[in-house]
Amino acid sequence: MTIQDMKQTEFKEATLSEWEQVAVKSLKGKSLESLSTKTLEEIILKPLYSLADLENMSIQQTNSIRSAKQTADWLIAQQATGNTSEDILIDLQDSLAKGNNIIHYKLEAHHQWTKSQLEELSALVELHPVLLDISHDPTFIHSFKTIKGAVKGSSDTDMPHTRTVYLDGTAIHQAGGDAVSELVSVLLQADYMTQKSSIERIAEKAFAQFSVDTNFFMEIAKIRAFRVLWKAFGEAHGQENINAIPVHAETSLRSFSALDATVNILRAANSTLAAVLGGADSVTSFPHDILTSANPTSKRIARNMQLVLKEETHIQRVMDASGGSYYIETLTKQLVEKAWALFLELIKEKSFELATVKLQERAESKWEEQLETLATRKKSLIGTNVYANPDDSLIFKLNDTGYKRLAEPFEQLRQAFLSNPLITAIFPYGLLKEYKARMDFVSGYLTSIGLKSIVAPENLKPFEMQKWIDENEIDYGVFVGNDEQSAGLVPAILNENISIPLDVAGQFEEYADWLEAGLNGRIFAGQSLFEKGFELLALAKKEDSNDHA
Repeated sequence: MTIQDMKQTEFKEATLSEWEQVAVKSLKGKSLESLSTKTLEEIILKPLYSLADLENMSIQQTNSIRSAKQTADWLIAQQATGNTSEDILIDLQDSLAKGNNIIHYKLEAHHQWTKSQLEELSALVELHPVLLDISHDPTFIHSFKTIKGAVKGSSDTDMPHTRTVYLDGTAIHQAGGDAVSELVSVLLQADYMTQKSSIERIAEKAFAQFSVDTNFFMEIAKIRAFRVLWKAFGEAHGQENINAIPVHAETSLRSFSALDATVNILRAANSTLAAVLGGADSVTSFPHDILTSANPTSKRIARNMQLVLKEETHIQRVMDASGGSYYIETLTKQLVEKAWALFLELIKEKSFELATVKLQERAESKWEEQLETLATRKKSLIGTNVYANPDDSLIFKLNDTGYKRLAEPFEQLRQAFLSNPLITAIFPYGLLKEYKARMDFVSGYLTSIGLKSIVAPENLKPFEMQKWIDENEIDYGVFVGNDEQSAGLVPAILNENISIPLDVAGQFEEYADWLEAGLNGRIFAGQSLFEKGFELLALAKKEDSNDHA
């Protein structure tokens, strides 16, 4: 086929109905609705989106988003770290020379700046925009003659070229909130500050900050939704053409884990790209080892994530690159509608404080929901609740980041089993091909809560099992076999009154009878890792496991 022939080749346009028919055929009896999923924000995600989803969508949504930025580019805002002010200066100078665009610095109590150091810092501030957190000492802002950018912790709203009204969407995210909660939190703060000042002043001096997690498309839609909501907020306060405000994004640490920490590189890269595609004006990518102690290499990797995106993908040349996607536009619209409805509900509260309490309660509920999906493995945290490395050990003290992290319960269990070891064995029965899948599941399940498993010789007879247990000083075991093997052999093993607590892998109708005969418990898909983990920890501590149920 020639190139001319290829250019003239046409393909029949597939209709939505045809796509649905193919999908239903591949589902082998399941309904098309079974492919839909419900998000933390209570939005139903469909398996397929089409132009029809945009029929009732106002063009103003896309226009509001695209008019919020003058350029498709964004600023790299890697945070300077160090134990002393001298360390901070060295880190800032190095990062600015290697691609960082912003002086991003949080003032700490132990950072004692000398006059000469402040002069060096001031010289840098004259050349670069800033993102400063001076909550510890608001007077620090007076160290600079001129300053351009955004400052947290300062009540000085008269400084030209400096935004000092901080709209914080990160705090509610750190507490476990969903995307709707974050958007509403920012709107509530903006409304409260507008009542104390004016909408014109807030629009002139405000900037917003969001944490961006690994739920890629939701996070893109979240930042886009904020642009639409900000315009609606302005209109509600009589400002039809309210100016857009800068949005700073930081990669969320909610999904970061100290276990298999290099996976955090992928999480941060995912979040960074989502922030950029969502339209953030500046982005901070946290190093993958920030939970322990970031080093020059990890900080360089984090900075280079953004540099590679700019130099290799050129997405900084495309305004609203995700705009027009049926899925993302629909998701943006749904977030806008849900956030605005909740905002209107909460501003009816008697005070800003009461509204904030309601939002915090929602965040706590969403957090518990996330932990439940993680504990039952409906959601995967690679290297933590699935594909855990049995040789991972937490030998370092973890830094307090302010984030509630999904991996923390697993890290705590790992630490606890280091202090209270439980020598664990898997007893396989039957043919390898019959029990291997179940054995691998049990091994991975136990590893994720901090227990390494020794696999016993297969098909041990009950009296042989006790001898092997004694020789290997086993504390706890799991019987693994197919359903037929388990139904026949578990009662026989229990009749031998072996000396250790024994669980069975799988769910069986005879389970209640086996418990009466002395079975300790079971391990099965969908079981809470946390509940089982604390139950086994009680065994290791020789406690009553019912105390941790």
